[in-house]
Amino acid sequence: MKKSLLPYVVAITVTAILSGLAFYKVWERGRNAVPAEITVTIPEGDTVSQINQRLLAAGVLNSGNLLPQSAEGYLFPDTYQFYAPSSLMMVENKFESDFNGRVLPLLSPGVDLKKTITIASLIQDEAKNQADMNLVSGIIWKRLQAGMPLQIDSTICYIKKTTPCLPITKADLNIDSPYNTYLNKGLPPGPIDNPGLEAVAAALHPKTSAYWYYLSVPGSGNLVFAATLDEQDRNIVKYLK
Repeated sequence: MKKSLLPYVVAITVTAILSGLAFYKVWERGRNAVPAEITVTIPEGDTVSQINQRLLAAGVLNSGNLLPQSAEGYLFPDTYQFYAPSSLMMVENKFESDFNGRVLPLLSPGVDLKKTITIASLIQDEAKNQADMNLVSGIIWKRLQAGMPLQIDSTICYIKKTTPCLPITKADLNIDSPYNTYLNKGLPPGPIDNPGLEAVAAALHPKTSAYWYYLSVPGSGNLVFAATLDEQDRNIVKYLK
């Protein structure tokens, strides 16, 4: 007499059901899992590339989903709470909301946003305190109005993308790039970093002075200002050679 296959069918069916239930529970836990919330601090003067590296390291974004270069200048430096992982849209929306709430209120109607942020980004990388920022802003605006090249080393560093960037060589000054403010008059095509509120305020409120030049003292980062090229050359000999 043939043995019935029913017990085997039942056993297989029960096993399949139990396996299905186990899979569903795992899927359900994953579906309802809340991503971890972590704190990420973006320092003033970070570039888009540096911010992407911070977000990658924190697990907020992945290498195939990064902030675009066009966001340079508009990622406000602040301390943020992000989910890890997050969608690119969520990250961009958080940066945009902070920028709109912190920076835009500083601008009067009719002020050119891109020009302001571009100048602020130069100031951010060149000066380390509010007094120097205001003086550097005054020099930048004065040079723009006079049609003089800005000759700002930070723009060369932005092109080179190497650490350390300094010292700037003669070959660096001849790099063919629209960001090279030694070869090209006027502002670079856009911001070179993401400036904080002090730099934005300085861009909007430049300080008038007799100065046309300045240099950064190695080690301290303090700026030394000069009213004439001869005075600038003496400062170069004194502080850089």
